[in-house]
Amino acid sequence: MEKHFHILSECEADTKNIAKTIAPVFKMGDVLILEGDLGAGKTHFVKGFADGINSKNVVTSPTFSIANFYKSPVITLLHIDLYRINTLNEFYDLGLIDYFDQSVTMIEWGLKFDGFVDEYLLISIEICDNNSRLISFDSRGDKYNSIIDSIKDMLTKK
Repeated sequence: MEKHFHILSECEADTKNIAKTIAPVFKMGDVLILEGDLGAGKTHFVKGFADGINSKNVVTSPTFSIANFYKSPVITLLHIDLYRINTLNEFYDLGLIDYFDQSVTMIEWGLKFDGFVDEYLLISIEICDNNSRLISFDSRGDKYNSIIDSIKDMLTKK
């Protein structure tokens, strides 16, 4: 059974803080797919996540480079943007899947080729107005059900 949780982000700093707060939950081999319109805040979410794993790297959008690696003392973050990739074969030819088990992988526009991974956490960012975003977390596979529970606990503690 899939689990769902959502939270409202009032501004860019909130989006980054949400990602920073939940980052320690994830381990090498985890896959997070980020969905949302252009300008929704997917890369800002990744920036916060990188802060949460204590990466000292500057996070930039991989729209043109396709993928960026960010190192931290604990894990490696693989940040992929599929916006410019046209086919699943083109994606496979990049060889990035070979790194999935050696990193936490965050994929922008990852539903473009739905089904290339069996289990993942779907993070959808919906624009509400100029500043606020509704961030939804959905488990796709049993592995991520307990992660949804952890995320909910972390983000609803006051």
